[in-house]
Amino acid sequence: MLMDVFSSFDAHSYNLISLSMPLWLLSSLVPLTVIFSDIYVKGGSVKAFQGLVLSFTYSMIRLNGKGLKLSGFPLVMSGLFMMVLMLNLSGNFPFFFPVSGQFVFGFSFALSIWTCLVVSSLLCSFEQGLMSLVPTGCPMVLVPFMVVVELISGMLRPLTLVLRLTLNLGAGKVILTMCSGELVVSWLNSSSLVSGVGSVKGLLMGGGVFGAAEVAIACIQCYIFCVLLCLYTEDHSS
Repeated sequence: MLMDVFSSFDAHSYNLISLSMPLWLLSSLVPLTVIFSDIYVKGGSVKAFQGLVLSFTYSMIRLNGKGLKLSGFPLVMSGLFMMVLMLNLSGNFPFFFPVSGQFVFGFSFALSIWTCLVVSSLLCSFEQGLMSLVPTGCPMVLVPFMVVVELISGMLRPLTLVLRLTLNLGAGKVILTMCSGELVVSWLNSSSLVSGVGSVKGLLMGGGVFGAAEVAIACIQCYIFCVLLCLYTEDHSS
């Protein structure tokens, strides 16, 4: 198979041999192993990082929605935030399959959490759950139409959420692939060693700046993904 800028999103490109375990599976397990295990990292650095992430997640849940009032929701969001963050960061490294950049990954979490919130809201108070489908002050004539609109917009929430995460991470991965390819081509096509070293230095500096920006984007997209899930609790019945 010919390699192109989108080959990094093909899971079959990460197989050592045709029958081997795909490398994308290993790339999804390595960050979780480092975070949740003290086998490879000793001391208090891992525990301090976990405590920092947990405190940040709890403050995020407290400021956005009613998540702290829902049993088990803070624990789920803390684990999800840490996992998505590590997978976003690991996706920027060479030979690491961008698991979080896949549509199925984000859609499975977004759809499952959104569905659980809707079911929990209806079980808590069926009347309030139905009332949330009608905006305040809506005329009676427009109530059936607004119910349909609210249902459609609600069902589109998981889709729009995962598209935001996937497209932003995917665009960054494609640009990084193009920069690395240009780096190799400039080195091979250089007329002299001096000009080749100069062009490579410029590309390395530009790639370093863009790589730092990709790390920031990975963190920001993880935060936005989890914040929007927390904001979905605003419609939960009291």
